[in-house]
Amino acid sequence: MNVVVSAAEKLYVAVNGLRRALYRRGILRSKRLPHPVISIGNITAGGAGKTPAVIALAGELTRRGAKVAVLTRGYGRPDTSREGVVEELDPSRFGDEPVLIKMRCQNVDVIVGANRYDNAIEYLKSQSCDIFILDDGFQHLAIARDLDIVIDAPDQAFHREARRALAAADIVIPRHLAVTVPEGVRNRPLFAFAGLADPAQFFETLRREGLDVRGTMPFPDHHRYTPADLQRIDDAAAAAGAAVLTTTEKDAVKLRRSDIIAVPAVFIFGPHVVERAAALLDR
Repeated sequence: MNVVVSAAEKLYVAVNGLRRALYRRGILRSKRLPHPVISIGNITAGGAGKTPAVIALAGELTRRGAKVAVLTRGYGRPDTSREGVVEELDPSRFGDEPVLIKMRCQNVDVIVGANRYDNAIEYLKSQSCDIFILDDGFQHLAIARDLDIVIDAPDQAFHREARRALAAADIVIPRHLAVTVPEGVRNRPLFAFAGLADPAQFFETLRREGLDVRGTMPFPDHHRYTPADLQRIDDAAAAAGAAVLTTTEKDAVKLRRSDIIAVPAVFIFGPHVVERAAALLDR
């Protein structure tokens, strides 16, 4: 298995390295949108906290009076033909991460679809914004960006690009996530589950918060939970003696159970990053 993963990683790194070289040499060209673009991305396959980072930056710019629109691919959608502005909190249509962004940033327009440049142009035909945030955009070189923010999470196993690609970023920051533990979770034995690129990271965070984690169950990233999955979770929690079920916000948006408590994760930006992003509003 490790050999297969290693071969796939090498292929990703080689292909993305070639694409970046073609753009750098002008053989391929980025298209520029009529408003500033901030990209938030990384060089690994998940686990860097990009979605919380998008939420945090979009929220900060909104508080400063900006109209923000987020361009996101919407990974994990069952029907990839359905695209456009998130108008309802339906993860089966728009994907879990776009719905979470919209839930946390109600005054932000979230635009879902693979061709993010065309989606932005279509959006601007009927609506307006002051700035775009390009979610998971470091490898999406088809759109020119005014600020390239990369979250460096070197402990993640699968790399999409070599570390030398970080030199192309304007700002490289470490992953800095803080969780807000709901009162209903503290001082109670809990069972945690999550469908992330790195579920173990979430479980370890709960333990570092001093919570009584009696058991855990990992699922693949963007997992769509079935009744059988939920029954397995319930059975495992009961066997572990857990009194409460907990998961991530990204997972919780796909579940309609009030007894499952979501633990929010907040990305912490340094003031210099926020100020540099906000400076684009004055252009």
